[in-house]
Amino acid sequence: MARQKNQERARRTILDAALATVADRGVGRVRIRDVAEFAGVSPGTVHYYFEDLDNLLRTVHREAGDRFFTERLEMVTGIIDARRKLGALIWAGLPESDADALVVALYRLEGYTNIAAAHGDLITSLFEKQVALYLTALEVGVAQGHFLIDAPILDVAANFVALEDAYGLHIVGGNRTMTKARAARLICSYACTATCCPDIVTPPKEL
Repeated sequence: MARQKNQERARRTILDAALATVADRGVGRVRIRDVAEFAGVSPGTVHYYFEDLDNLLRTVHREAGDRFFTERLEMVTGIIDARRKLGALIWAGLPESDADALVVALYRLEGYTNIAAAHGDLITSLFEKQVALYLTALEVGVAQGHFLIDAPILDVAANFVALEDAYGLHIVGGNRTMTKARAARLICSYACTATCCPDIVTPPKEL
């Protein structure tokens, strides 16, 4: 058991080092030895946990999927009121700041030509999963009588994800006028308009 925990810790350290290196240098300039140096291990240790750089970067996508789909799904499952559910989804879908290494790495993966095709497939999959999260919340809101949606509901759900991505890029890009709290308020404003419901806000404790 101790060995397994040590291996999980080592793998996590290497993955965190990869995220930090990508955020600092961009994907095209990252090599296994750079990740190893940042993690304080040998290149052989990196290869032990991740076959090559492509494998390591694909793991970034899995991390993103866990955070922006799986964890959000688990978070909102117990929220009954669709207004609160939608607000919670909005808040959890935005990066904390320009120090959010996972989100920075995810944006920068677009420049890595060796996995360009795979990147597109993975981004598409993540996008569709996030749209499904919003679609469910919107449908629940309609069923509960809170939301009135005139536009195609799937388009509205897709717009939420697109807004997350757009504001997220400003947050991690260092736009000093765009904080997570402000981005959340702006998306909530769209949510109120799109659903004809004025009661959508992000969790008060977060703001």
